Amino acid sequence: MADVLTTMAYERARSVPEALTLLAEGGEDTRPISGGQSLVPMMNLGLAAPAFLVDVSGIPALRAIRVEEGALVIGAAATHADLTTDRLVAEHAPLLAMAAAHIGSPRIRNRGTIGGSVAHGDAAAELPVACHVLEADYRVESLAGAAWRPARGFSLGYYQTDLAPGELVTAVRVPLRPRHGWGFHEYSRRAGDFALASAAAGVALDGDRIASVAIAVTGAADRPLRLEAVERRLTGVAVAEAERVAAGLADDLDIADDPYCRGSDRARLIEAMAVRALRDACADARRDEA
Repeated sequence: MADVLTTMAYERARSVPEALTLLAEGGEDTRPISGGQSLVPMMNLGLAAPAFLVDVSGIPALRAIRVEEGALVIGAAATHADLTTDRLVAEHAPLLAMAAAHIGSPRIRNRGTIGGSVAHGDAAAELPVACHVLEADYRVESLAGAAWRPARGFSLGYYQTDLAPGELVTAVRVPLRPRHGWGFHEYSRRAGDFALASAAAGVALDGDRIASVAIAVTGAADRPLRLEAVERRLTGVAVAEAERVAAGLADDLDIADDPYCRGSDRARLIEAMAVRALRDACADARRDEA
């Protein structure tokens, strides 16, 4: 580790254009860093050894949270703690606040960022699974241009994302969805540990029936997984029957054993978390309709 540190270059960018220029000049061994709560542990384990770090934590534009054109736009350097306390997030994307509250410890939440989380590609991370349910987009910029990329499809596998060298996630965009209810649950052996299973749910009601539903989970695959078959079974179902219809979803999951958990046990954990998240989302949607 000492050899890595002595040969590493570091530059603090003052603006997004400057950061993009530095990333492009540095080449494939250059990585952006903000809170460092994803990259630094990987470096400590010897799983990442960038030759050049571009610090984007001091760019004010990347901390902004605003509503524009029917969406909540969150700067990539907004911290997990920001998500749990910001008024606009609470009003328009409370699912992100719910998910962020489960991340690590206060120290990690005060440093870690939403952009770092989605760019890291950790299959157990809380914010990407919430973004799947929210049908969020990520703004990716480089010297070649900028584009919004959907959260679904951005994760390509364990610690792999649709992010090329020289590209930077600069914002997360969440469409405004009034009259929806949200829920998030996860299970870990100890508070702050990586979750063995988590689930996020969003529900819109038509009277006492589910008009639309989205459920995504972690622990079932090498990326967040939308439970589309379960969503189809739940659409149009009476709220009173929702948990019964969702029960048994573990039978739809094919999960291999791993050093932490038997596959069948993890599937049951995922089912339990999904049913709880669905229950909370339905209750939240009813309060929103009242």
